[in-house]
Amino acid sequence: MLTFHELIGFMSPKMANKILEDTHTNNKEVYRALLTSVAQVLKARPEFLSRQPKERRHNNFVQSLSKPNFEEHSGNLIRGWLFKEHKELLIEFLNKLEIKHEEGMVDDLPNSIEDEKLKPAVNTLLEKHDNELVAIYLTAFNASNAERWNNLDNLLAEDSRLQFGS
Repeated sequence: MLTFHELIGFMSPKMANKILEDTHTNNKEVYRALLTSVAQVLKARPEFLSRQPKERRHNNFVQSLSKPNFEEHSGNLIRGWLFKEHKELLIEFLNKLEIKHEEGMVDDLPNSIEDEKLKPAVNTLLEKHDNELVAIYLTAFNASNAERWNNLDNLLAEDSRLQFGS
């Protein structure tokens, strides 16, 4: 039952950096908002942070984003990255679950899903995509829902393919 800030802390440094790199390149608005927020926490001017070498700046971002008071920013970063860079994964999962959506956006998500639908959908994602990416997506998906799916939380906790750092 990870939250977004915990998710940032658990993912590999390589993946966290990839998310920040992709966001820097393809979602400048989110990146600028993040830069401003981290600067406030570090009591620095955004210009100062933006002049730092990218590797150092991104390390500062990851350190800040893995703290509870950055939950909203961590969520925005991860959700924005998934929609911008991995929309096909979102669509594939929702289609496999037979959940109506508009380009990966769901208006009415069911409060629960049967294991008979969930497990094959997760297995399909794991066959086609990097395990860490799938773990990030499924964690973000469940963390974004008003009603978390307990069976998805259990799968994330118990399936070794969905463990961070393995």
